[in-house]
Parts: sequence; C-alpha cells; structure tokens
Amino acid sequence: MTAPEELNKKQKEAIEATEGPVLLIAGAGTGKTKTIVHRLAKLVSLGVPAENILLLTFTRKAAREMSTRAVALLDNRCSKVHAGTFHSFSAHVLRKYAPVLGFSPQFSILDETDASDVFQFVRSEGEYANQKNRFPANETLVTVYSSCINTGRELKDILKSEYPKFLDQESSIKRIFEEYASYKKERSLLDYDDLLLFVRDLLSEHDSVRKKLSEQYKYLMVDEYQDTNKLQAHIACLLASEHENIFVVGDDAQSIYSFRGASVKGIFDFPKIFPNTKTIYLERNYRSTPSILNLANGVLLNFSEKYEKYLYTKNEDAQKPLLLGFSDELEEAEGIADRILERREEGIPLSEMAVLFRSGWNSNQLELVLNARNIPYQKFGGKKFIESAHAKDFLALLRIRENPMDSVSWLRVLLLLPSIGPAKAKVILNELKILSGNLSAVLNRQKSPTALLEELSGLLSSEGNLISTLERFLEFYKPLLEKKYDDPKRRFEDLNSFLTLSQRYGTLHEFLVEMSLDGPTRSLEKLIPEDEEEGTLVLSTIHSAKGLEFDTVFLLNVTEGSFPSGRGEKNIEEERRLFYVGITRARKNLLLTYPQTSLSRGGNTFNRVSRFIEELKEPDKILDKRFYDGKKPSGSSPGLRNLSDARSPENETVKRIRDFFGS
Repeated sequence: MTAPEELNKKQKEAIEATEGPVLLIAGAGTGKTKTIVHRLAKLVSLGVPAENILLLTFTRKAAREMSTRAVALLDNRCSKVHAGTFHSFSAHVLRKYAPVLGFSPQFSILDETDASDVFQFVRSEGEYANQKNRFPANETLVTVYSSCINTGRELKDILKSEYPKFLDQESSIKRIFEEYASYKKERSLLDYDDLLLFVRDLLSEHDSVRKKLSEQYKYLMVDEYQDTNKLQAHIACLLASEHENIFVVGDDAQSIYSFRGASVKGIFDFPKIFPNTKTIYLERNYRSTPSILNLANGVLLNFSEKYEKYLYTKNEDAQKPLLLGFSDELEEAEGIADRILERREEGIPLSEMAVLFRSGWNSNQLELVLNARNIPYQKFGGKKFIESAHAKDFLALLRIRENPMDSVSWLRVLLLLPSIGPAKAKVILNELKILSGNLSAVLNRQKSPTALLEELSGLLSSEGNLISTLERFLEFYKPLLEKKYDDPKRRFEDLNSFLTLSQRYGTLHEFLVEMSLDGPTRSLEKLIPEDEEEGTLVLSTIHSAKGLEFDTVFLLNVTEGSFPSGRGEKNIEEERRLFYVGITRARKNLLLTYPQTSLSRGGNTFNRVSRFIEELKEPDKILDKRFYDGKKPSGSSPGLRNLSDARSPENETVKRIRDFFGS
C-alpha cells in the first residue's frame, strides 16, 4: 500500500475507522477520493472478503476509477468489491428478488427516451389529445413524474412552481401518471425511479430480505452522500441496519442537486439515524491557493445550517480573486474574451480555463462573442444558444425578412403557425417561389388567408432600425413560442441576447451574416482545435462542473437575479452553495464578473452585485475590486482600474490618443 506520508492525519483517521457508522465531511479539493480508495484497500488488507463490501457512487465512471485505483494500491482482490451506482445496484438486487414484489425478474429497464415513448402510447389511447388546452409534452411528463417520485412532493406543488400553465390539468396529469404506472406493471417495465422505489420497498417491507442483504454487504461505503435523494438515503441506511458499518462521504456545502430530488437534509440527519456516528473533517485543500480559499471560507460563514469547517492549504499563494465590473453584458463578454486570449498568450491552454455560470442562458452573449472572436469552446449543461430550437425559430423569421426566397427558413416559419401543416406549407412554398417570395401576393391568391400570415406579411414589409425590427419580430414570435414549448418564459428571456448583440451592427444583413457564420456547422468544426494539445475553452453550468478543476475560472454575471437566480429565492441556501462550488473549481486564478446594466426590451436595467459578495465580512481583504476600462496595448497590464477611481467616459479622440501612447 501507499506510504503513510502521502496521507494527512485526518485522512489516516478516516481510513482507520473501519467499524461502525462514520461520517466524513470532505471539503472541496481535500482528497476524498484518495481517502475512499485507501479505506477500501485497508478493509481488504485486513481480511474482509471483497464480496462483503459495497461501494455506492453517483456515476459508473467514479465506481470504475475507485476500483481500479484500489487494485493498483493493493492487489486484484479489490476488483471483486461490488462498486456501482444506486441504480445499477438496485437493478442487480431486483433481478434476484423481483418475485418477492410480485413481478418478473426478466423486467426491462426504461431510459428517459423509453419512458417518453410509453407516455406517448398511453396518451394515444386516452382523450388527452382532445383537451381544450394544451397537454404537457411527453418529456415534461417524464420530468414531473420523476420529480414526484424522488422528492415526495405533491404534483400540485410541482406544477405550481415549475409549470403553472398546466395547473388546471392537474387531474388529467394525475390520471395519466396512474395509467403510465399500470402500463409498466402489465409489461414488466421499470424506469430509473422504479429501481430505487422497489428496492426501498423491498428492504422496508420484507425483513428477511433486508437482513440477508445486510449480511451479504457487511461494509457499506457511499460517496457524495450530500447528493442522495430521500429514496437513496433510505436504501443506504436500511442496508446498514443490522451491522451499522456504514461510511458516508460528503460535503453539505456542495449539495446543489435539489432539482433532481437530492436533499442536503440527508447528510444532516445521518448522525440522528446512527447516534454512534464518528464525524471526521477533511479540511486541508490540495487544489486552490490560500487567497481563493479565503473567499470560499468567507462564503461558508454565511450558511445558516452547516457542518463547521475551515479550508486551508500549503499551496503557494497568488493574486486575490478579482471582481470585475463592466458597463453592460456585451462589454462583459468582450472583456472575458480579451482576458482568455491574454491568459492563452501567457501559456495557459484553453482547456485549463473555464467560464462557469448559474444557468445555461447566462452564457448566450458570451457564446456569440466567442464565435465572432474565433475562440473554440465546448459547452456543458445545455445546448449552445445558437443551436437551440427557439434561437433557430427566431433567426428563421429574420432571414425571410432579409431574403424572401430562403425556402429553408420559410419552411421552419410556416410550420410554426398553428393552422399550417406540411402539406399546406408545401403549397405556400411553391407559390412563394413563383411570386419571388412576395407573401402579400401569395395571400391575395388565397380565399381565406390566416390572420397570422396576414400579420406576418405586414411585419415583413415594415420599416425601422435593427433593434426595433428585432423587437417587433419578438412580439410576433412570443405567442408562437408559448404554444410550441412548455418552458416559454425562460426561452423568451434567452432571445434578449440577440437584442444586446444587435447594438454592434448597423443593418439586419450585417447581423444575420454574423449569425450565419457562427451557426452549428462552424461551431462544430471549431471543436477540433488547430493545436490538439491546447483543447477548447470550457463553458459550463456550475452543476455540470462539479468535481472538475481548472487553472483559471471565470464566474459569469454575479448579479442579483442571475446569481442567485431569480427563481432561487425559495432555496437561497442552495444558491449560496452553488456559488461556493463555483469558487472552489479554481486552482490559481479566479475572476468574478458582473455587468452594471442589462438590456431588456424595456430599455437598460441596472444590476446589483450578488448578495453573496455583499454579505462577505471584510470583502476588500478578500477581493480585488476593479472596473474594466477597455483593452490596453500589447505588453501592458489588462485594462482594469479600481472601482473607486472610475473616470468619466472619454470622447473618441482622447481614447484613441490614450490607446496609442498607452498613457
């Protein structure tokens, strides 16, 4: 096994605690995976049969990595440890014990796409398609059903908070859920949630099975315990009910998946369920600089419910985290792009830089700028903005205004209109071709043209500058968006990114040329960088970046309404934990950015810096607060100045002189 000096005192304590309930509170970057691997190897080295050890993780990749590292650390006996996810373990158990619950062990497992197909079968046999109001899409039904199972919340509460437009259809949705469950049972089908639900029932309602499994798995280890939902935590505790040899690892400060049903309550309740719990803290951080940890610890202080911990490190220090102010969202995006290129010139590869954000839409403006600046990136946690369906819809509307003969865009637009199907769209397309794209002339040849087509005809011939044109098309598209998508409010807010970017262009033609060059094909090509060793810049939601680390991290748009999210007020503690997770992804450089104003359809709105910064004690000692002042000439420091020294806007001549002479 590895020499003892490679482990710190607290890691050794956790590894030696092989009996009874143990709660390991592992702060960010404190070597929890190494500790789990060494403890697993320790158990086997003490003579515990590997078959009696169960390691539950949240990804198959993590399970494989830990098993492989344990084998390398000790020997091949560790490969016989049962390591896997809660779902894979549950499937394994149900293959053997399904008859106890009254169904066949030859059941099929449905993924999310399969579950969506089942909802389609069920709704096609019912009256759901004939309702006066629109019924939720199959994908929405899958999401809501899963949320009900994993969180234990009532359907009405979920609809009220997430899908209020479907509240009046609560009884119909409840009925289709019942029919969905019956359909699965009759055909021996289990979805992912069923796997957990049935194993929980098996363990709680059949004592003989629970005792047998508890005897088989005498040592239980659970990774990322703060991310368990109520079902998973219940399963883990029931499995350990006979011997209480359960070792759970987690960090309450990194519990950020409540939208998947995870509950931070589990890690706080663990010592209550097992009163003899030994709690051990890992606080030495191996990832970040002292200055970054000062900020992380400052955020930790403001958690209302927490395990008290303080992260420290022996790493060499670097500059304090920067809080960068910008005049607006477009300047923020341009400024981040500038600094990314500067870091690259300093020798930091793009793959070692990440821009993290609270929600997928936060990066819309930045994506458009990165495309224009030819900076390759990969986005995690949502589609690229320019590739999203609603962005494509809106651009198609603008393209037929610019080029009435664009049949591809015309087809997309026509199929958006409620009364037009593929056959009718084909007829209109043929007439548009004959009449050189003149929609007004096409309508004159129809007996009873639809009101929406007439409205569109007027819109296509209207006059105005670029921003007013975009605003009018947004008004036209809004009701179509609401009919087509189950989450129209978020998608409509996305489209404000086009309004902001349009400030850079004088005409619709210039704007559309830029958007066309930055479309899906070009973006995909740019995922293959010229220098393969450099990789691509990472854009990611914080949820998708958990567990990762980078040399340089930008936290984007740290303003009220964005971070914390405007929808996060009900769970402000989780929003604060998200902020903490974002901070602790950085190894050496951390930059928090915010725009002072945002462009909305009603004009500019002023932003307030995130409360997570305002509530810090002695923020001036923790953060270097500056305001972006444009890019300076090559060889000088980045264009930043202290917020307290902000100058008034200069005229263009003075600015050119300053840029030229560097003064």
